Amino acid sequence: MKFAYFNPTVIAVDEVPADVFVDIQHVAHKAHEHTQFNDEGDPTISIRGGQQIHVYPSQFECDVEVLKNYIEARCSQYIQNIMASNGRHDLDEYSPVLASAWTIQQSPGDYQALHNHEAHISGNIYIDVPDFADDSKVSDGNVEFRLPVIRNPAHLIFVDQWRFQPKPMNMIIFPSYLSHTVYPWQGTGNRTVLAWDCRLVAK
Repeated sequence: MKFAYFNPTVIAVDEVPADVFVDIQHVAHKAHEHTQFNDEGDPTISIRGGQQIHVYPSQFECDVEVLKNYIEARCSQYIQNIMASNGRHDLDEYSPVLASAWTIQQSPGDYQALHNHEAHISGNIYIDVPDFADDSKVSDGNVEFRLPVIRNPAHLIFVDQWRFQPKPMNMIIFPSYLSHTVYPWQGTGNRTVLAWDCRLVAK
């Protein structure tokens, strides 16, 4: 028996090289020293508790050249994978360009409400993950994506979500329209992520 899969959603998971990660980690940690730029009180964003600080564009001096080059290169590879899998080359006419990047740091009990992004390609680079309490649930601290399908056993559709438990140096790349949420957790430490959006720009 052979199988073919036709769900168009593509999510990529990668590990950031150590030398690049050190630079990105420094950007995130330095950003959280600028607490005066915390966006957490903005009711239009998804975070519930913690800090959200923009690093690109930024209100303070922040060197993001390594971050920008790395994200745009990985998004180009993401696009190449999609074109190779569907046999079409429409995206050859576009280049991914970093539009925005921000870092979120949260403590026990904080979470992110269900949301999506107004861009083309989005992603997360995980900087710090907490030590979970012994009685934690499997889903605690997970990022959960809501796939654009309807659960319908009569049509053999059974999966409409995908959860991921991140580790430091992990990166996820996904279509910006894909709704996602982050579960709260209990334990020690912080959850720190650097999130970003890319737009496709005509070459």
